[in-house]
Amino acid sequence: MNRVELLVDCKNLLAEGILWDDRKGCLFWSDIESRRLYRFDSVCGSLEHKDLPEKLGSFAFTESGGFLFAFSSGLALGSWQSDEFEPLVSVNEKDAAVRLNDGRCDRQGRFIVGDYDRDTMNRGSAYSVTADGSVTRLFGGLNSANSTCFSVDGTKMYFTDSPQKEIWVFDYDPAAGTACNRRLFVSLRDQPGLPDGSVVDAEGYLWNAQWAGSRIVRYSPAGEIDRVIEFPVRDITCLCFGGEHLDTLYVTTARNTLSAEQLKERPLSGGVFSVKVDVPGLSENRFPV
Repeated sequence: MNRVELLVDCKNLLAEGILWDDRKGCLFWSDIESRRLYRFDSVCGSLEHKDLPEKLGSFAFTESGGFLFAFSSGLALGSWQSDEFEPLVSVNEKDAAVRLNDGRCDRQGRFIVGDYDRDTMNRGSAYSVTADGSVTRLFGGLNSANSTCFSVDGTKMYFTDSPQKEIWVFDYDPAAGTACNRRLFVSLRDQPGLPDGSVVDAEGYLWNAQWAGSRIVRYSPAGEIDRVIEFPVRDITCLCFGGEHLDTLYVTTARNTLSAEQLKERPLSGGVFSVKVDVPGLSENRFPV
């Protein structure tokens, strides 16, 4: 039995992009709508936040101990201690309705990031970004990029455009950083909710957070449902492995689309939850700067 526990009752509007820093023993996540980055210290239980200049769709840790930030306008380097940000590259020259969203480093440290198109006009793309600021457009036609993660050996990439209610799997070339042969991994068309953030565990199973589905689901490498864990909130956004043994799932949620009546029914919406699991995850790969 996987017990769901409330870790932080932070009441974020749209918590996303949660990552465990195994060097510091801390959780980090963003509240996109509030333009904040949060840090939770697992040892002393302290919660802090850092105000940001723009909406932060996702981020990665860097080898030097800082962050690569995927802001609305582009990618920038920064740290927790400083309010200065070093622009790395703008990957998106579209109008203000399109911003960067979900992203994660591949096993070699490239940052794979996709767009969110507020007007759902399929103007979003997925990009691969290297440490020297080089950008490769992988594919386009996206409305809400999510579920970016990789198989244990790095030869498969999982990805979704959430409104399509499908998670895809690509053949991924770790040496070249290219994705091809897109095919269906799992369909949620007859399931509640939309596929949002995903992460792969040490056995190669994919865990998916399901927006408007009140649950997270573990899928086998063949795309079969292995486990369903229900939550006391509606909108599950993202998840990561953490803790000393990487055997705890940390899960972010949202409240920004709920009515006042719905919030009365689900008052823990926007909180961060934890779930102990029997199969650990993997440490996050870092951007090599």
